[in-house]
This record gives sequence, C-alpha cells and structure tokens, in this order.
Amino acid sequence: MIDKNGIYLSVDGDNAVRVIIENNIKIQTNRIKVSEELIGELEYDLSNYEVVLEHIIEETEPLDGIGEYSEEQFNSVSNMALELADGVRENDLTTGVLLRAAIYKLLDIDDDGTAMCLMTAMSNIVDALREPLDTRYILYKYLKSRGEFETHDKWLKTNVLPEGYFFRRDYPCEIINYDLFTNEPKLSQVFFFDNYTDYFVFLFLKFAEQQRRVLECPCCGKLFVPKSNRAEMYCDRVLVDGKTCKQIAPKLARKLKQRNDPLLEEYEKAKNRNYKRVERYENADGNSGVMRLTFNEYKAWLDKASEMKRLYLQGKVTAKEFGEFIRA
Repeated sequence: MIDKNGIYLSVDGDNAVRVIIENNIKIQTNRIKVSEELIGELEYDLSNYEVVLEHIIEETEPLDGIGEYSEEQFNSVSNMALELADGVRENDLTTGVLLRAAIYKLLDIDDDGTAMCLMTAMSNIVDALREPLDTRYILYKYLKSRGEFETHDKWLKTNVLPEGYFFRRDYPCEIINYDLFTNEPKLSQVFFFDNYTDYFVFLFLKFAEQQRRVLECPCCGKLFVPKSNRAEMYCDRVLVDGKTCKQIAPKLARKLKQRNDPLLEEYEKAKNRNYKRVERYENADGNSGVMRLTFNEYKAWLDKASEMKRLYLQGKVTAKEFGEFIRA
C-alpha cells in the first residue's frame, strides 16, 4: 500500500482510519470521524493563503507579456507552491499533505522543451493550489443549507443532486489483506487520495450517507453536527476560559432577550449580507463589477464578528466599537 504520496482511507460509517504517506514513508495512522474531519477543515483561516496564491499566479505571467516562459520561472513557481503547501501543513496536516502530493504529481511530467509545456504545467499547479479555496466554499454552501430543510431527502433533491456533476469523479480504491481498524487478516477496501478536492468531496458523500443534521451555532457562528436527535442549539467548541458555546450561550441568550438591542439585529443582517456577497462573488466567474469577498475572507470576518458580539454582551466592547465593526 505504501507506494504513492497521499492519503489512504478506510471508512466504516462515521469512523475512518487515515494513513498519511510522504516520500514512501508512513508518517501517521490515526482514527478520525468523517464528520469532524469535514467540518473541522472549514475552520482553518486561509486568508493569507489566498494572498500568497495571488502572488504565485502573477509569477506565472509570460516574461515578455506575450508568450515567453523559462525553466527558471517554472522552477520558481514550483518552489513557491511547495513552500505554500509546507506552510499550510504546519497547521493543517491533511491539506498540506494533499497539496504536496498533487504538486509532486504535476512535476512528474515529460518536458518537451516548449514554452507551451511550461505554461500548462504552471497553470496546473495553480489549479491544484486553488482547490482548497474553491472546494471549501462549495462544501460550506451545501452543509450550511442542510439546516434549511426539514428532511435529509428534501435537502438532497433540492440542493445537492441538481449539482451532481461536482461529485462525479474517480475515487481510486485498493483491496488490501488486512483490516486498518483492527490489523487482523481481512480483505478490506481502502481509498487513495492525492488531491484536496477528491478527498473532501469523498468525505462529504460519506457524511451525506449518514443522514445527519448540520446546524449553525448561534454563539460562535460555526457549523456543527448534533451528537443526537435531541434539540441542540449550540456546539461543544471551547469558546473562552475553557468553557464551551453550550455552557456560555444560554447566559448570553438571556442577555439578548433582556436587551432587545437593535445592534444585535444589525449583526445578524451583516452576517446574511456578507454571505450573500460571497455567493455573488464566487458565482461571478471573474466579473470585475462584483464586489470582492471570498469565502475565506468571510469566514475570517465571521470569526471576528462572533467574538465581538460575545465581548459586547459581556460589556468588554462598547456599542460604538461593535457597531463600527459590523458596519465596516
């Protein structure tokens, strides 16, 4: 099994065993939850990643403004791409490994010595680097919309299946002679991934098979999967001082009711307004007339906005400061 750089995955419901391979060496084997891996990936702040990627894209422009490219230019772009993947890897091992695997796969090409070959290779590297940005938005859109539908089937038929083309991709599978969960002799199915989109789309499909709900925590603004069918409003993320949203939120909710504060209504409107801006920008396909707000910029703003709301309710931020932030 250890012959390609990337991630091997064996899945059983929401449980999975993930094996990470780099340079033909097994660097990690661990048990994960499909739902936690999927939701957790959406929480990483890739705002700086976008900035670096834009710089790399600029470096792929023809040297003479028309069509001249050099091997030195290609090597520079490749090195910057690998450095970016390494930077991501420090905080997000999964994404970093998948990016490196995708880039190395693209570097293993036959160079015919033409400028067209260099241009195509650099373009493919940029496409691989763009995958986390594009895929995260699409998956977030699908998962966020789950809370808008009463039933799992209605969500699939109305929101997911109409864009089924996005899920039509190859998921290479191998049969090994032992169980990754128990290490006992057994014919087992293991899937292999060497790019970001295939891995996380596969997780999304496996999650969808479980027919579980996804909610948005009113306290921190992040998505979460309820652990049971009981009515759950808040997530279990640690928010402050070792306390979770579930522990802090009821007290904050009482303050919300007592204050009847128009600023809090303005905060909710700002959340919806900015998310609509993201949708328009992501669907604009390069239309320069659409105001820029990427998904990752929105997520970074939402994290700060949720924190500002909490501090405001605790009296640690003034109404003026809170209002200026959400109106900016």
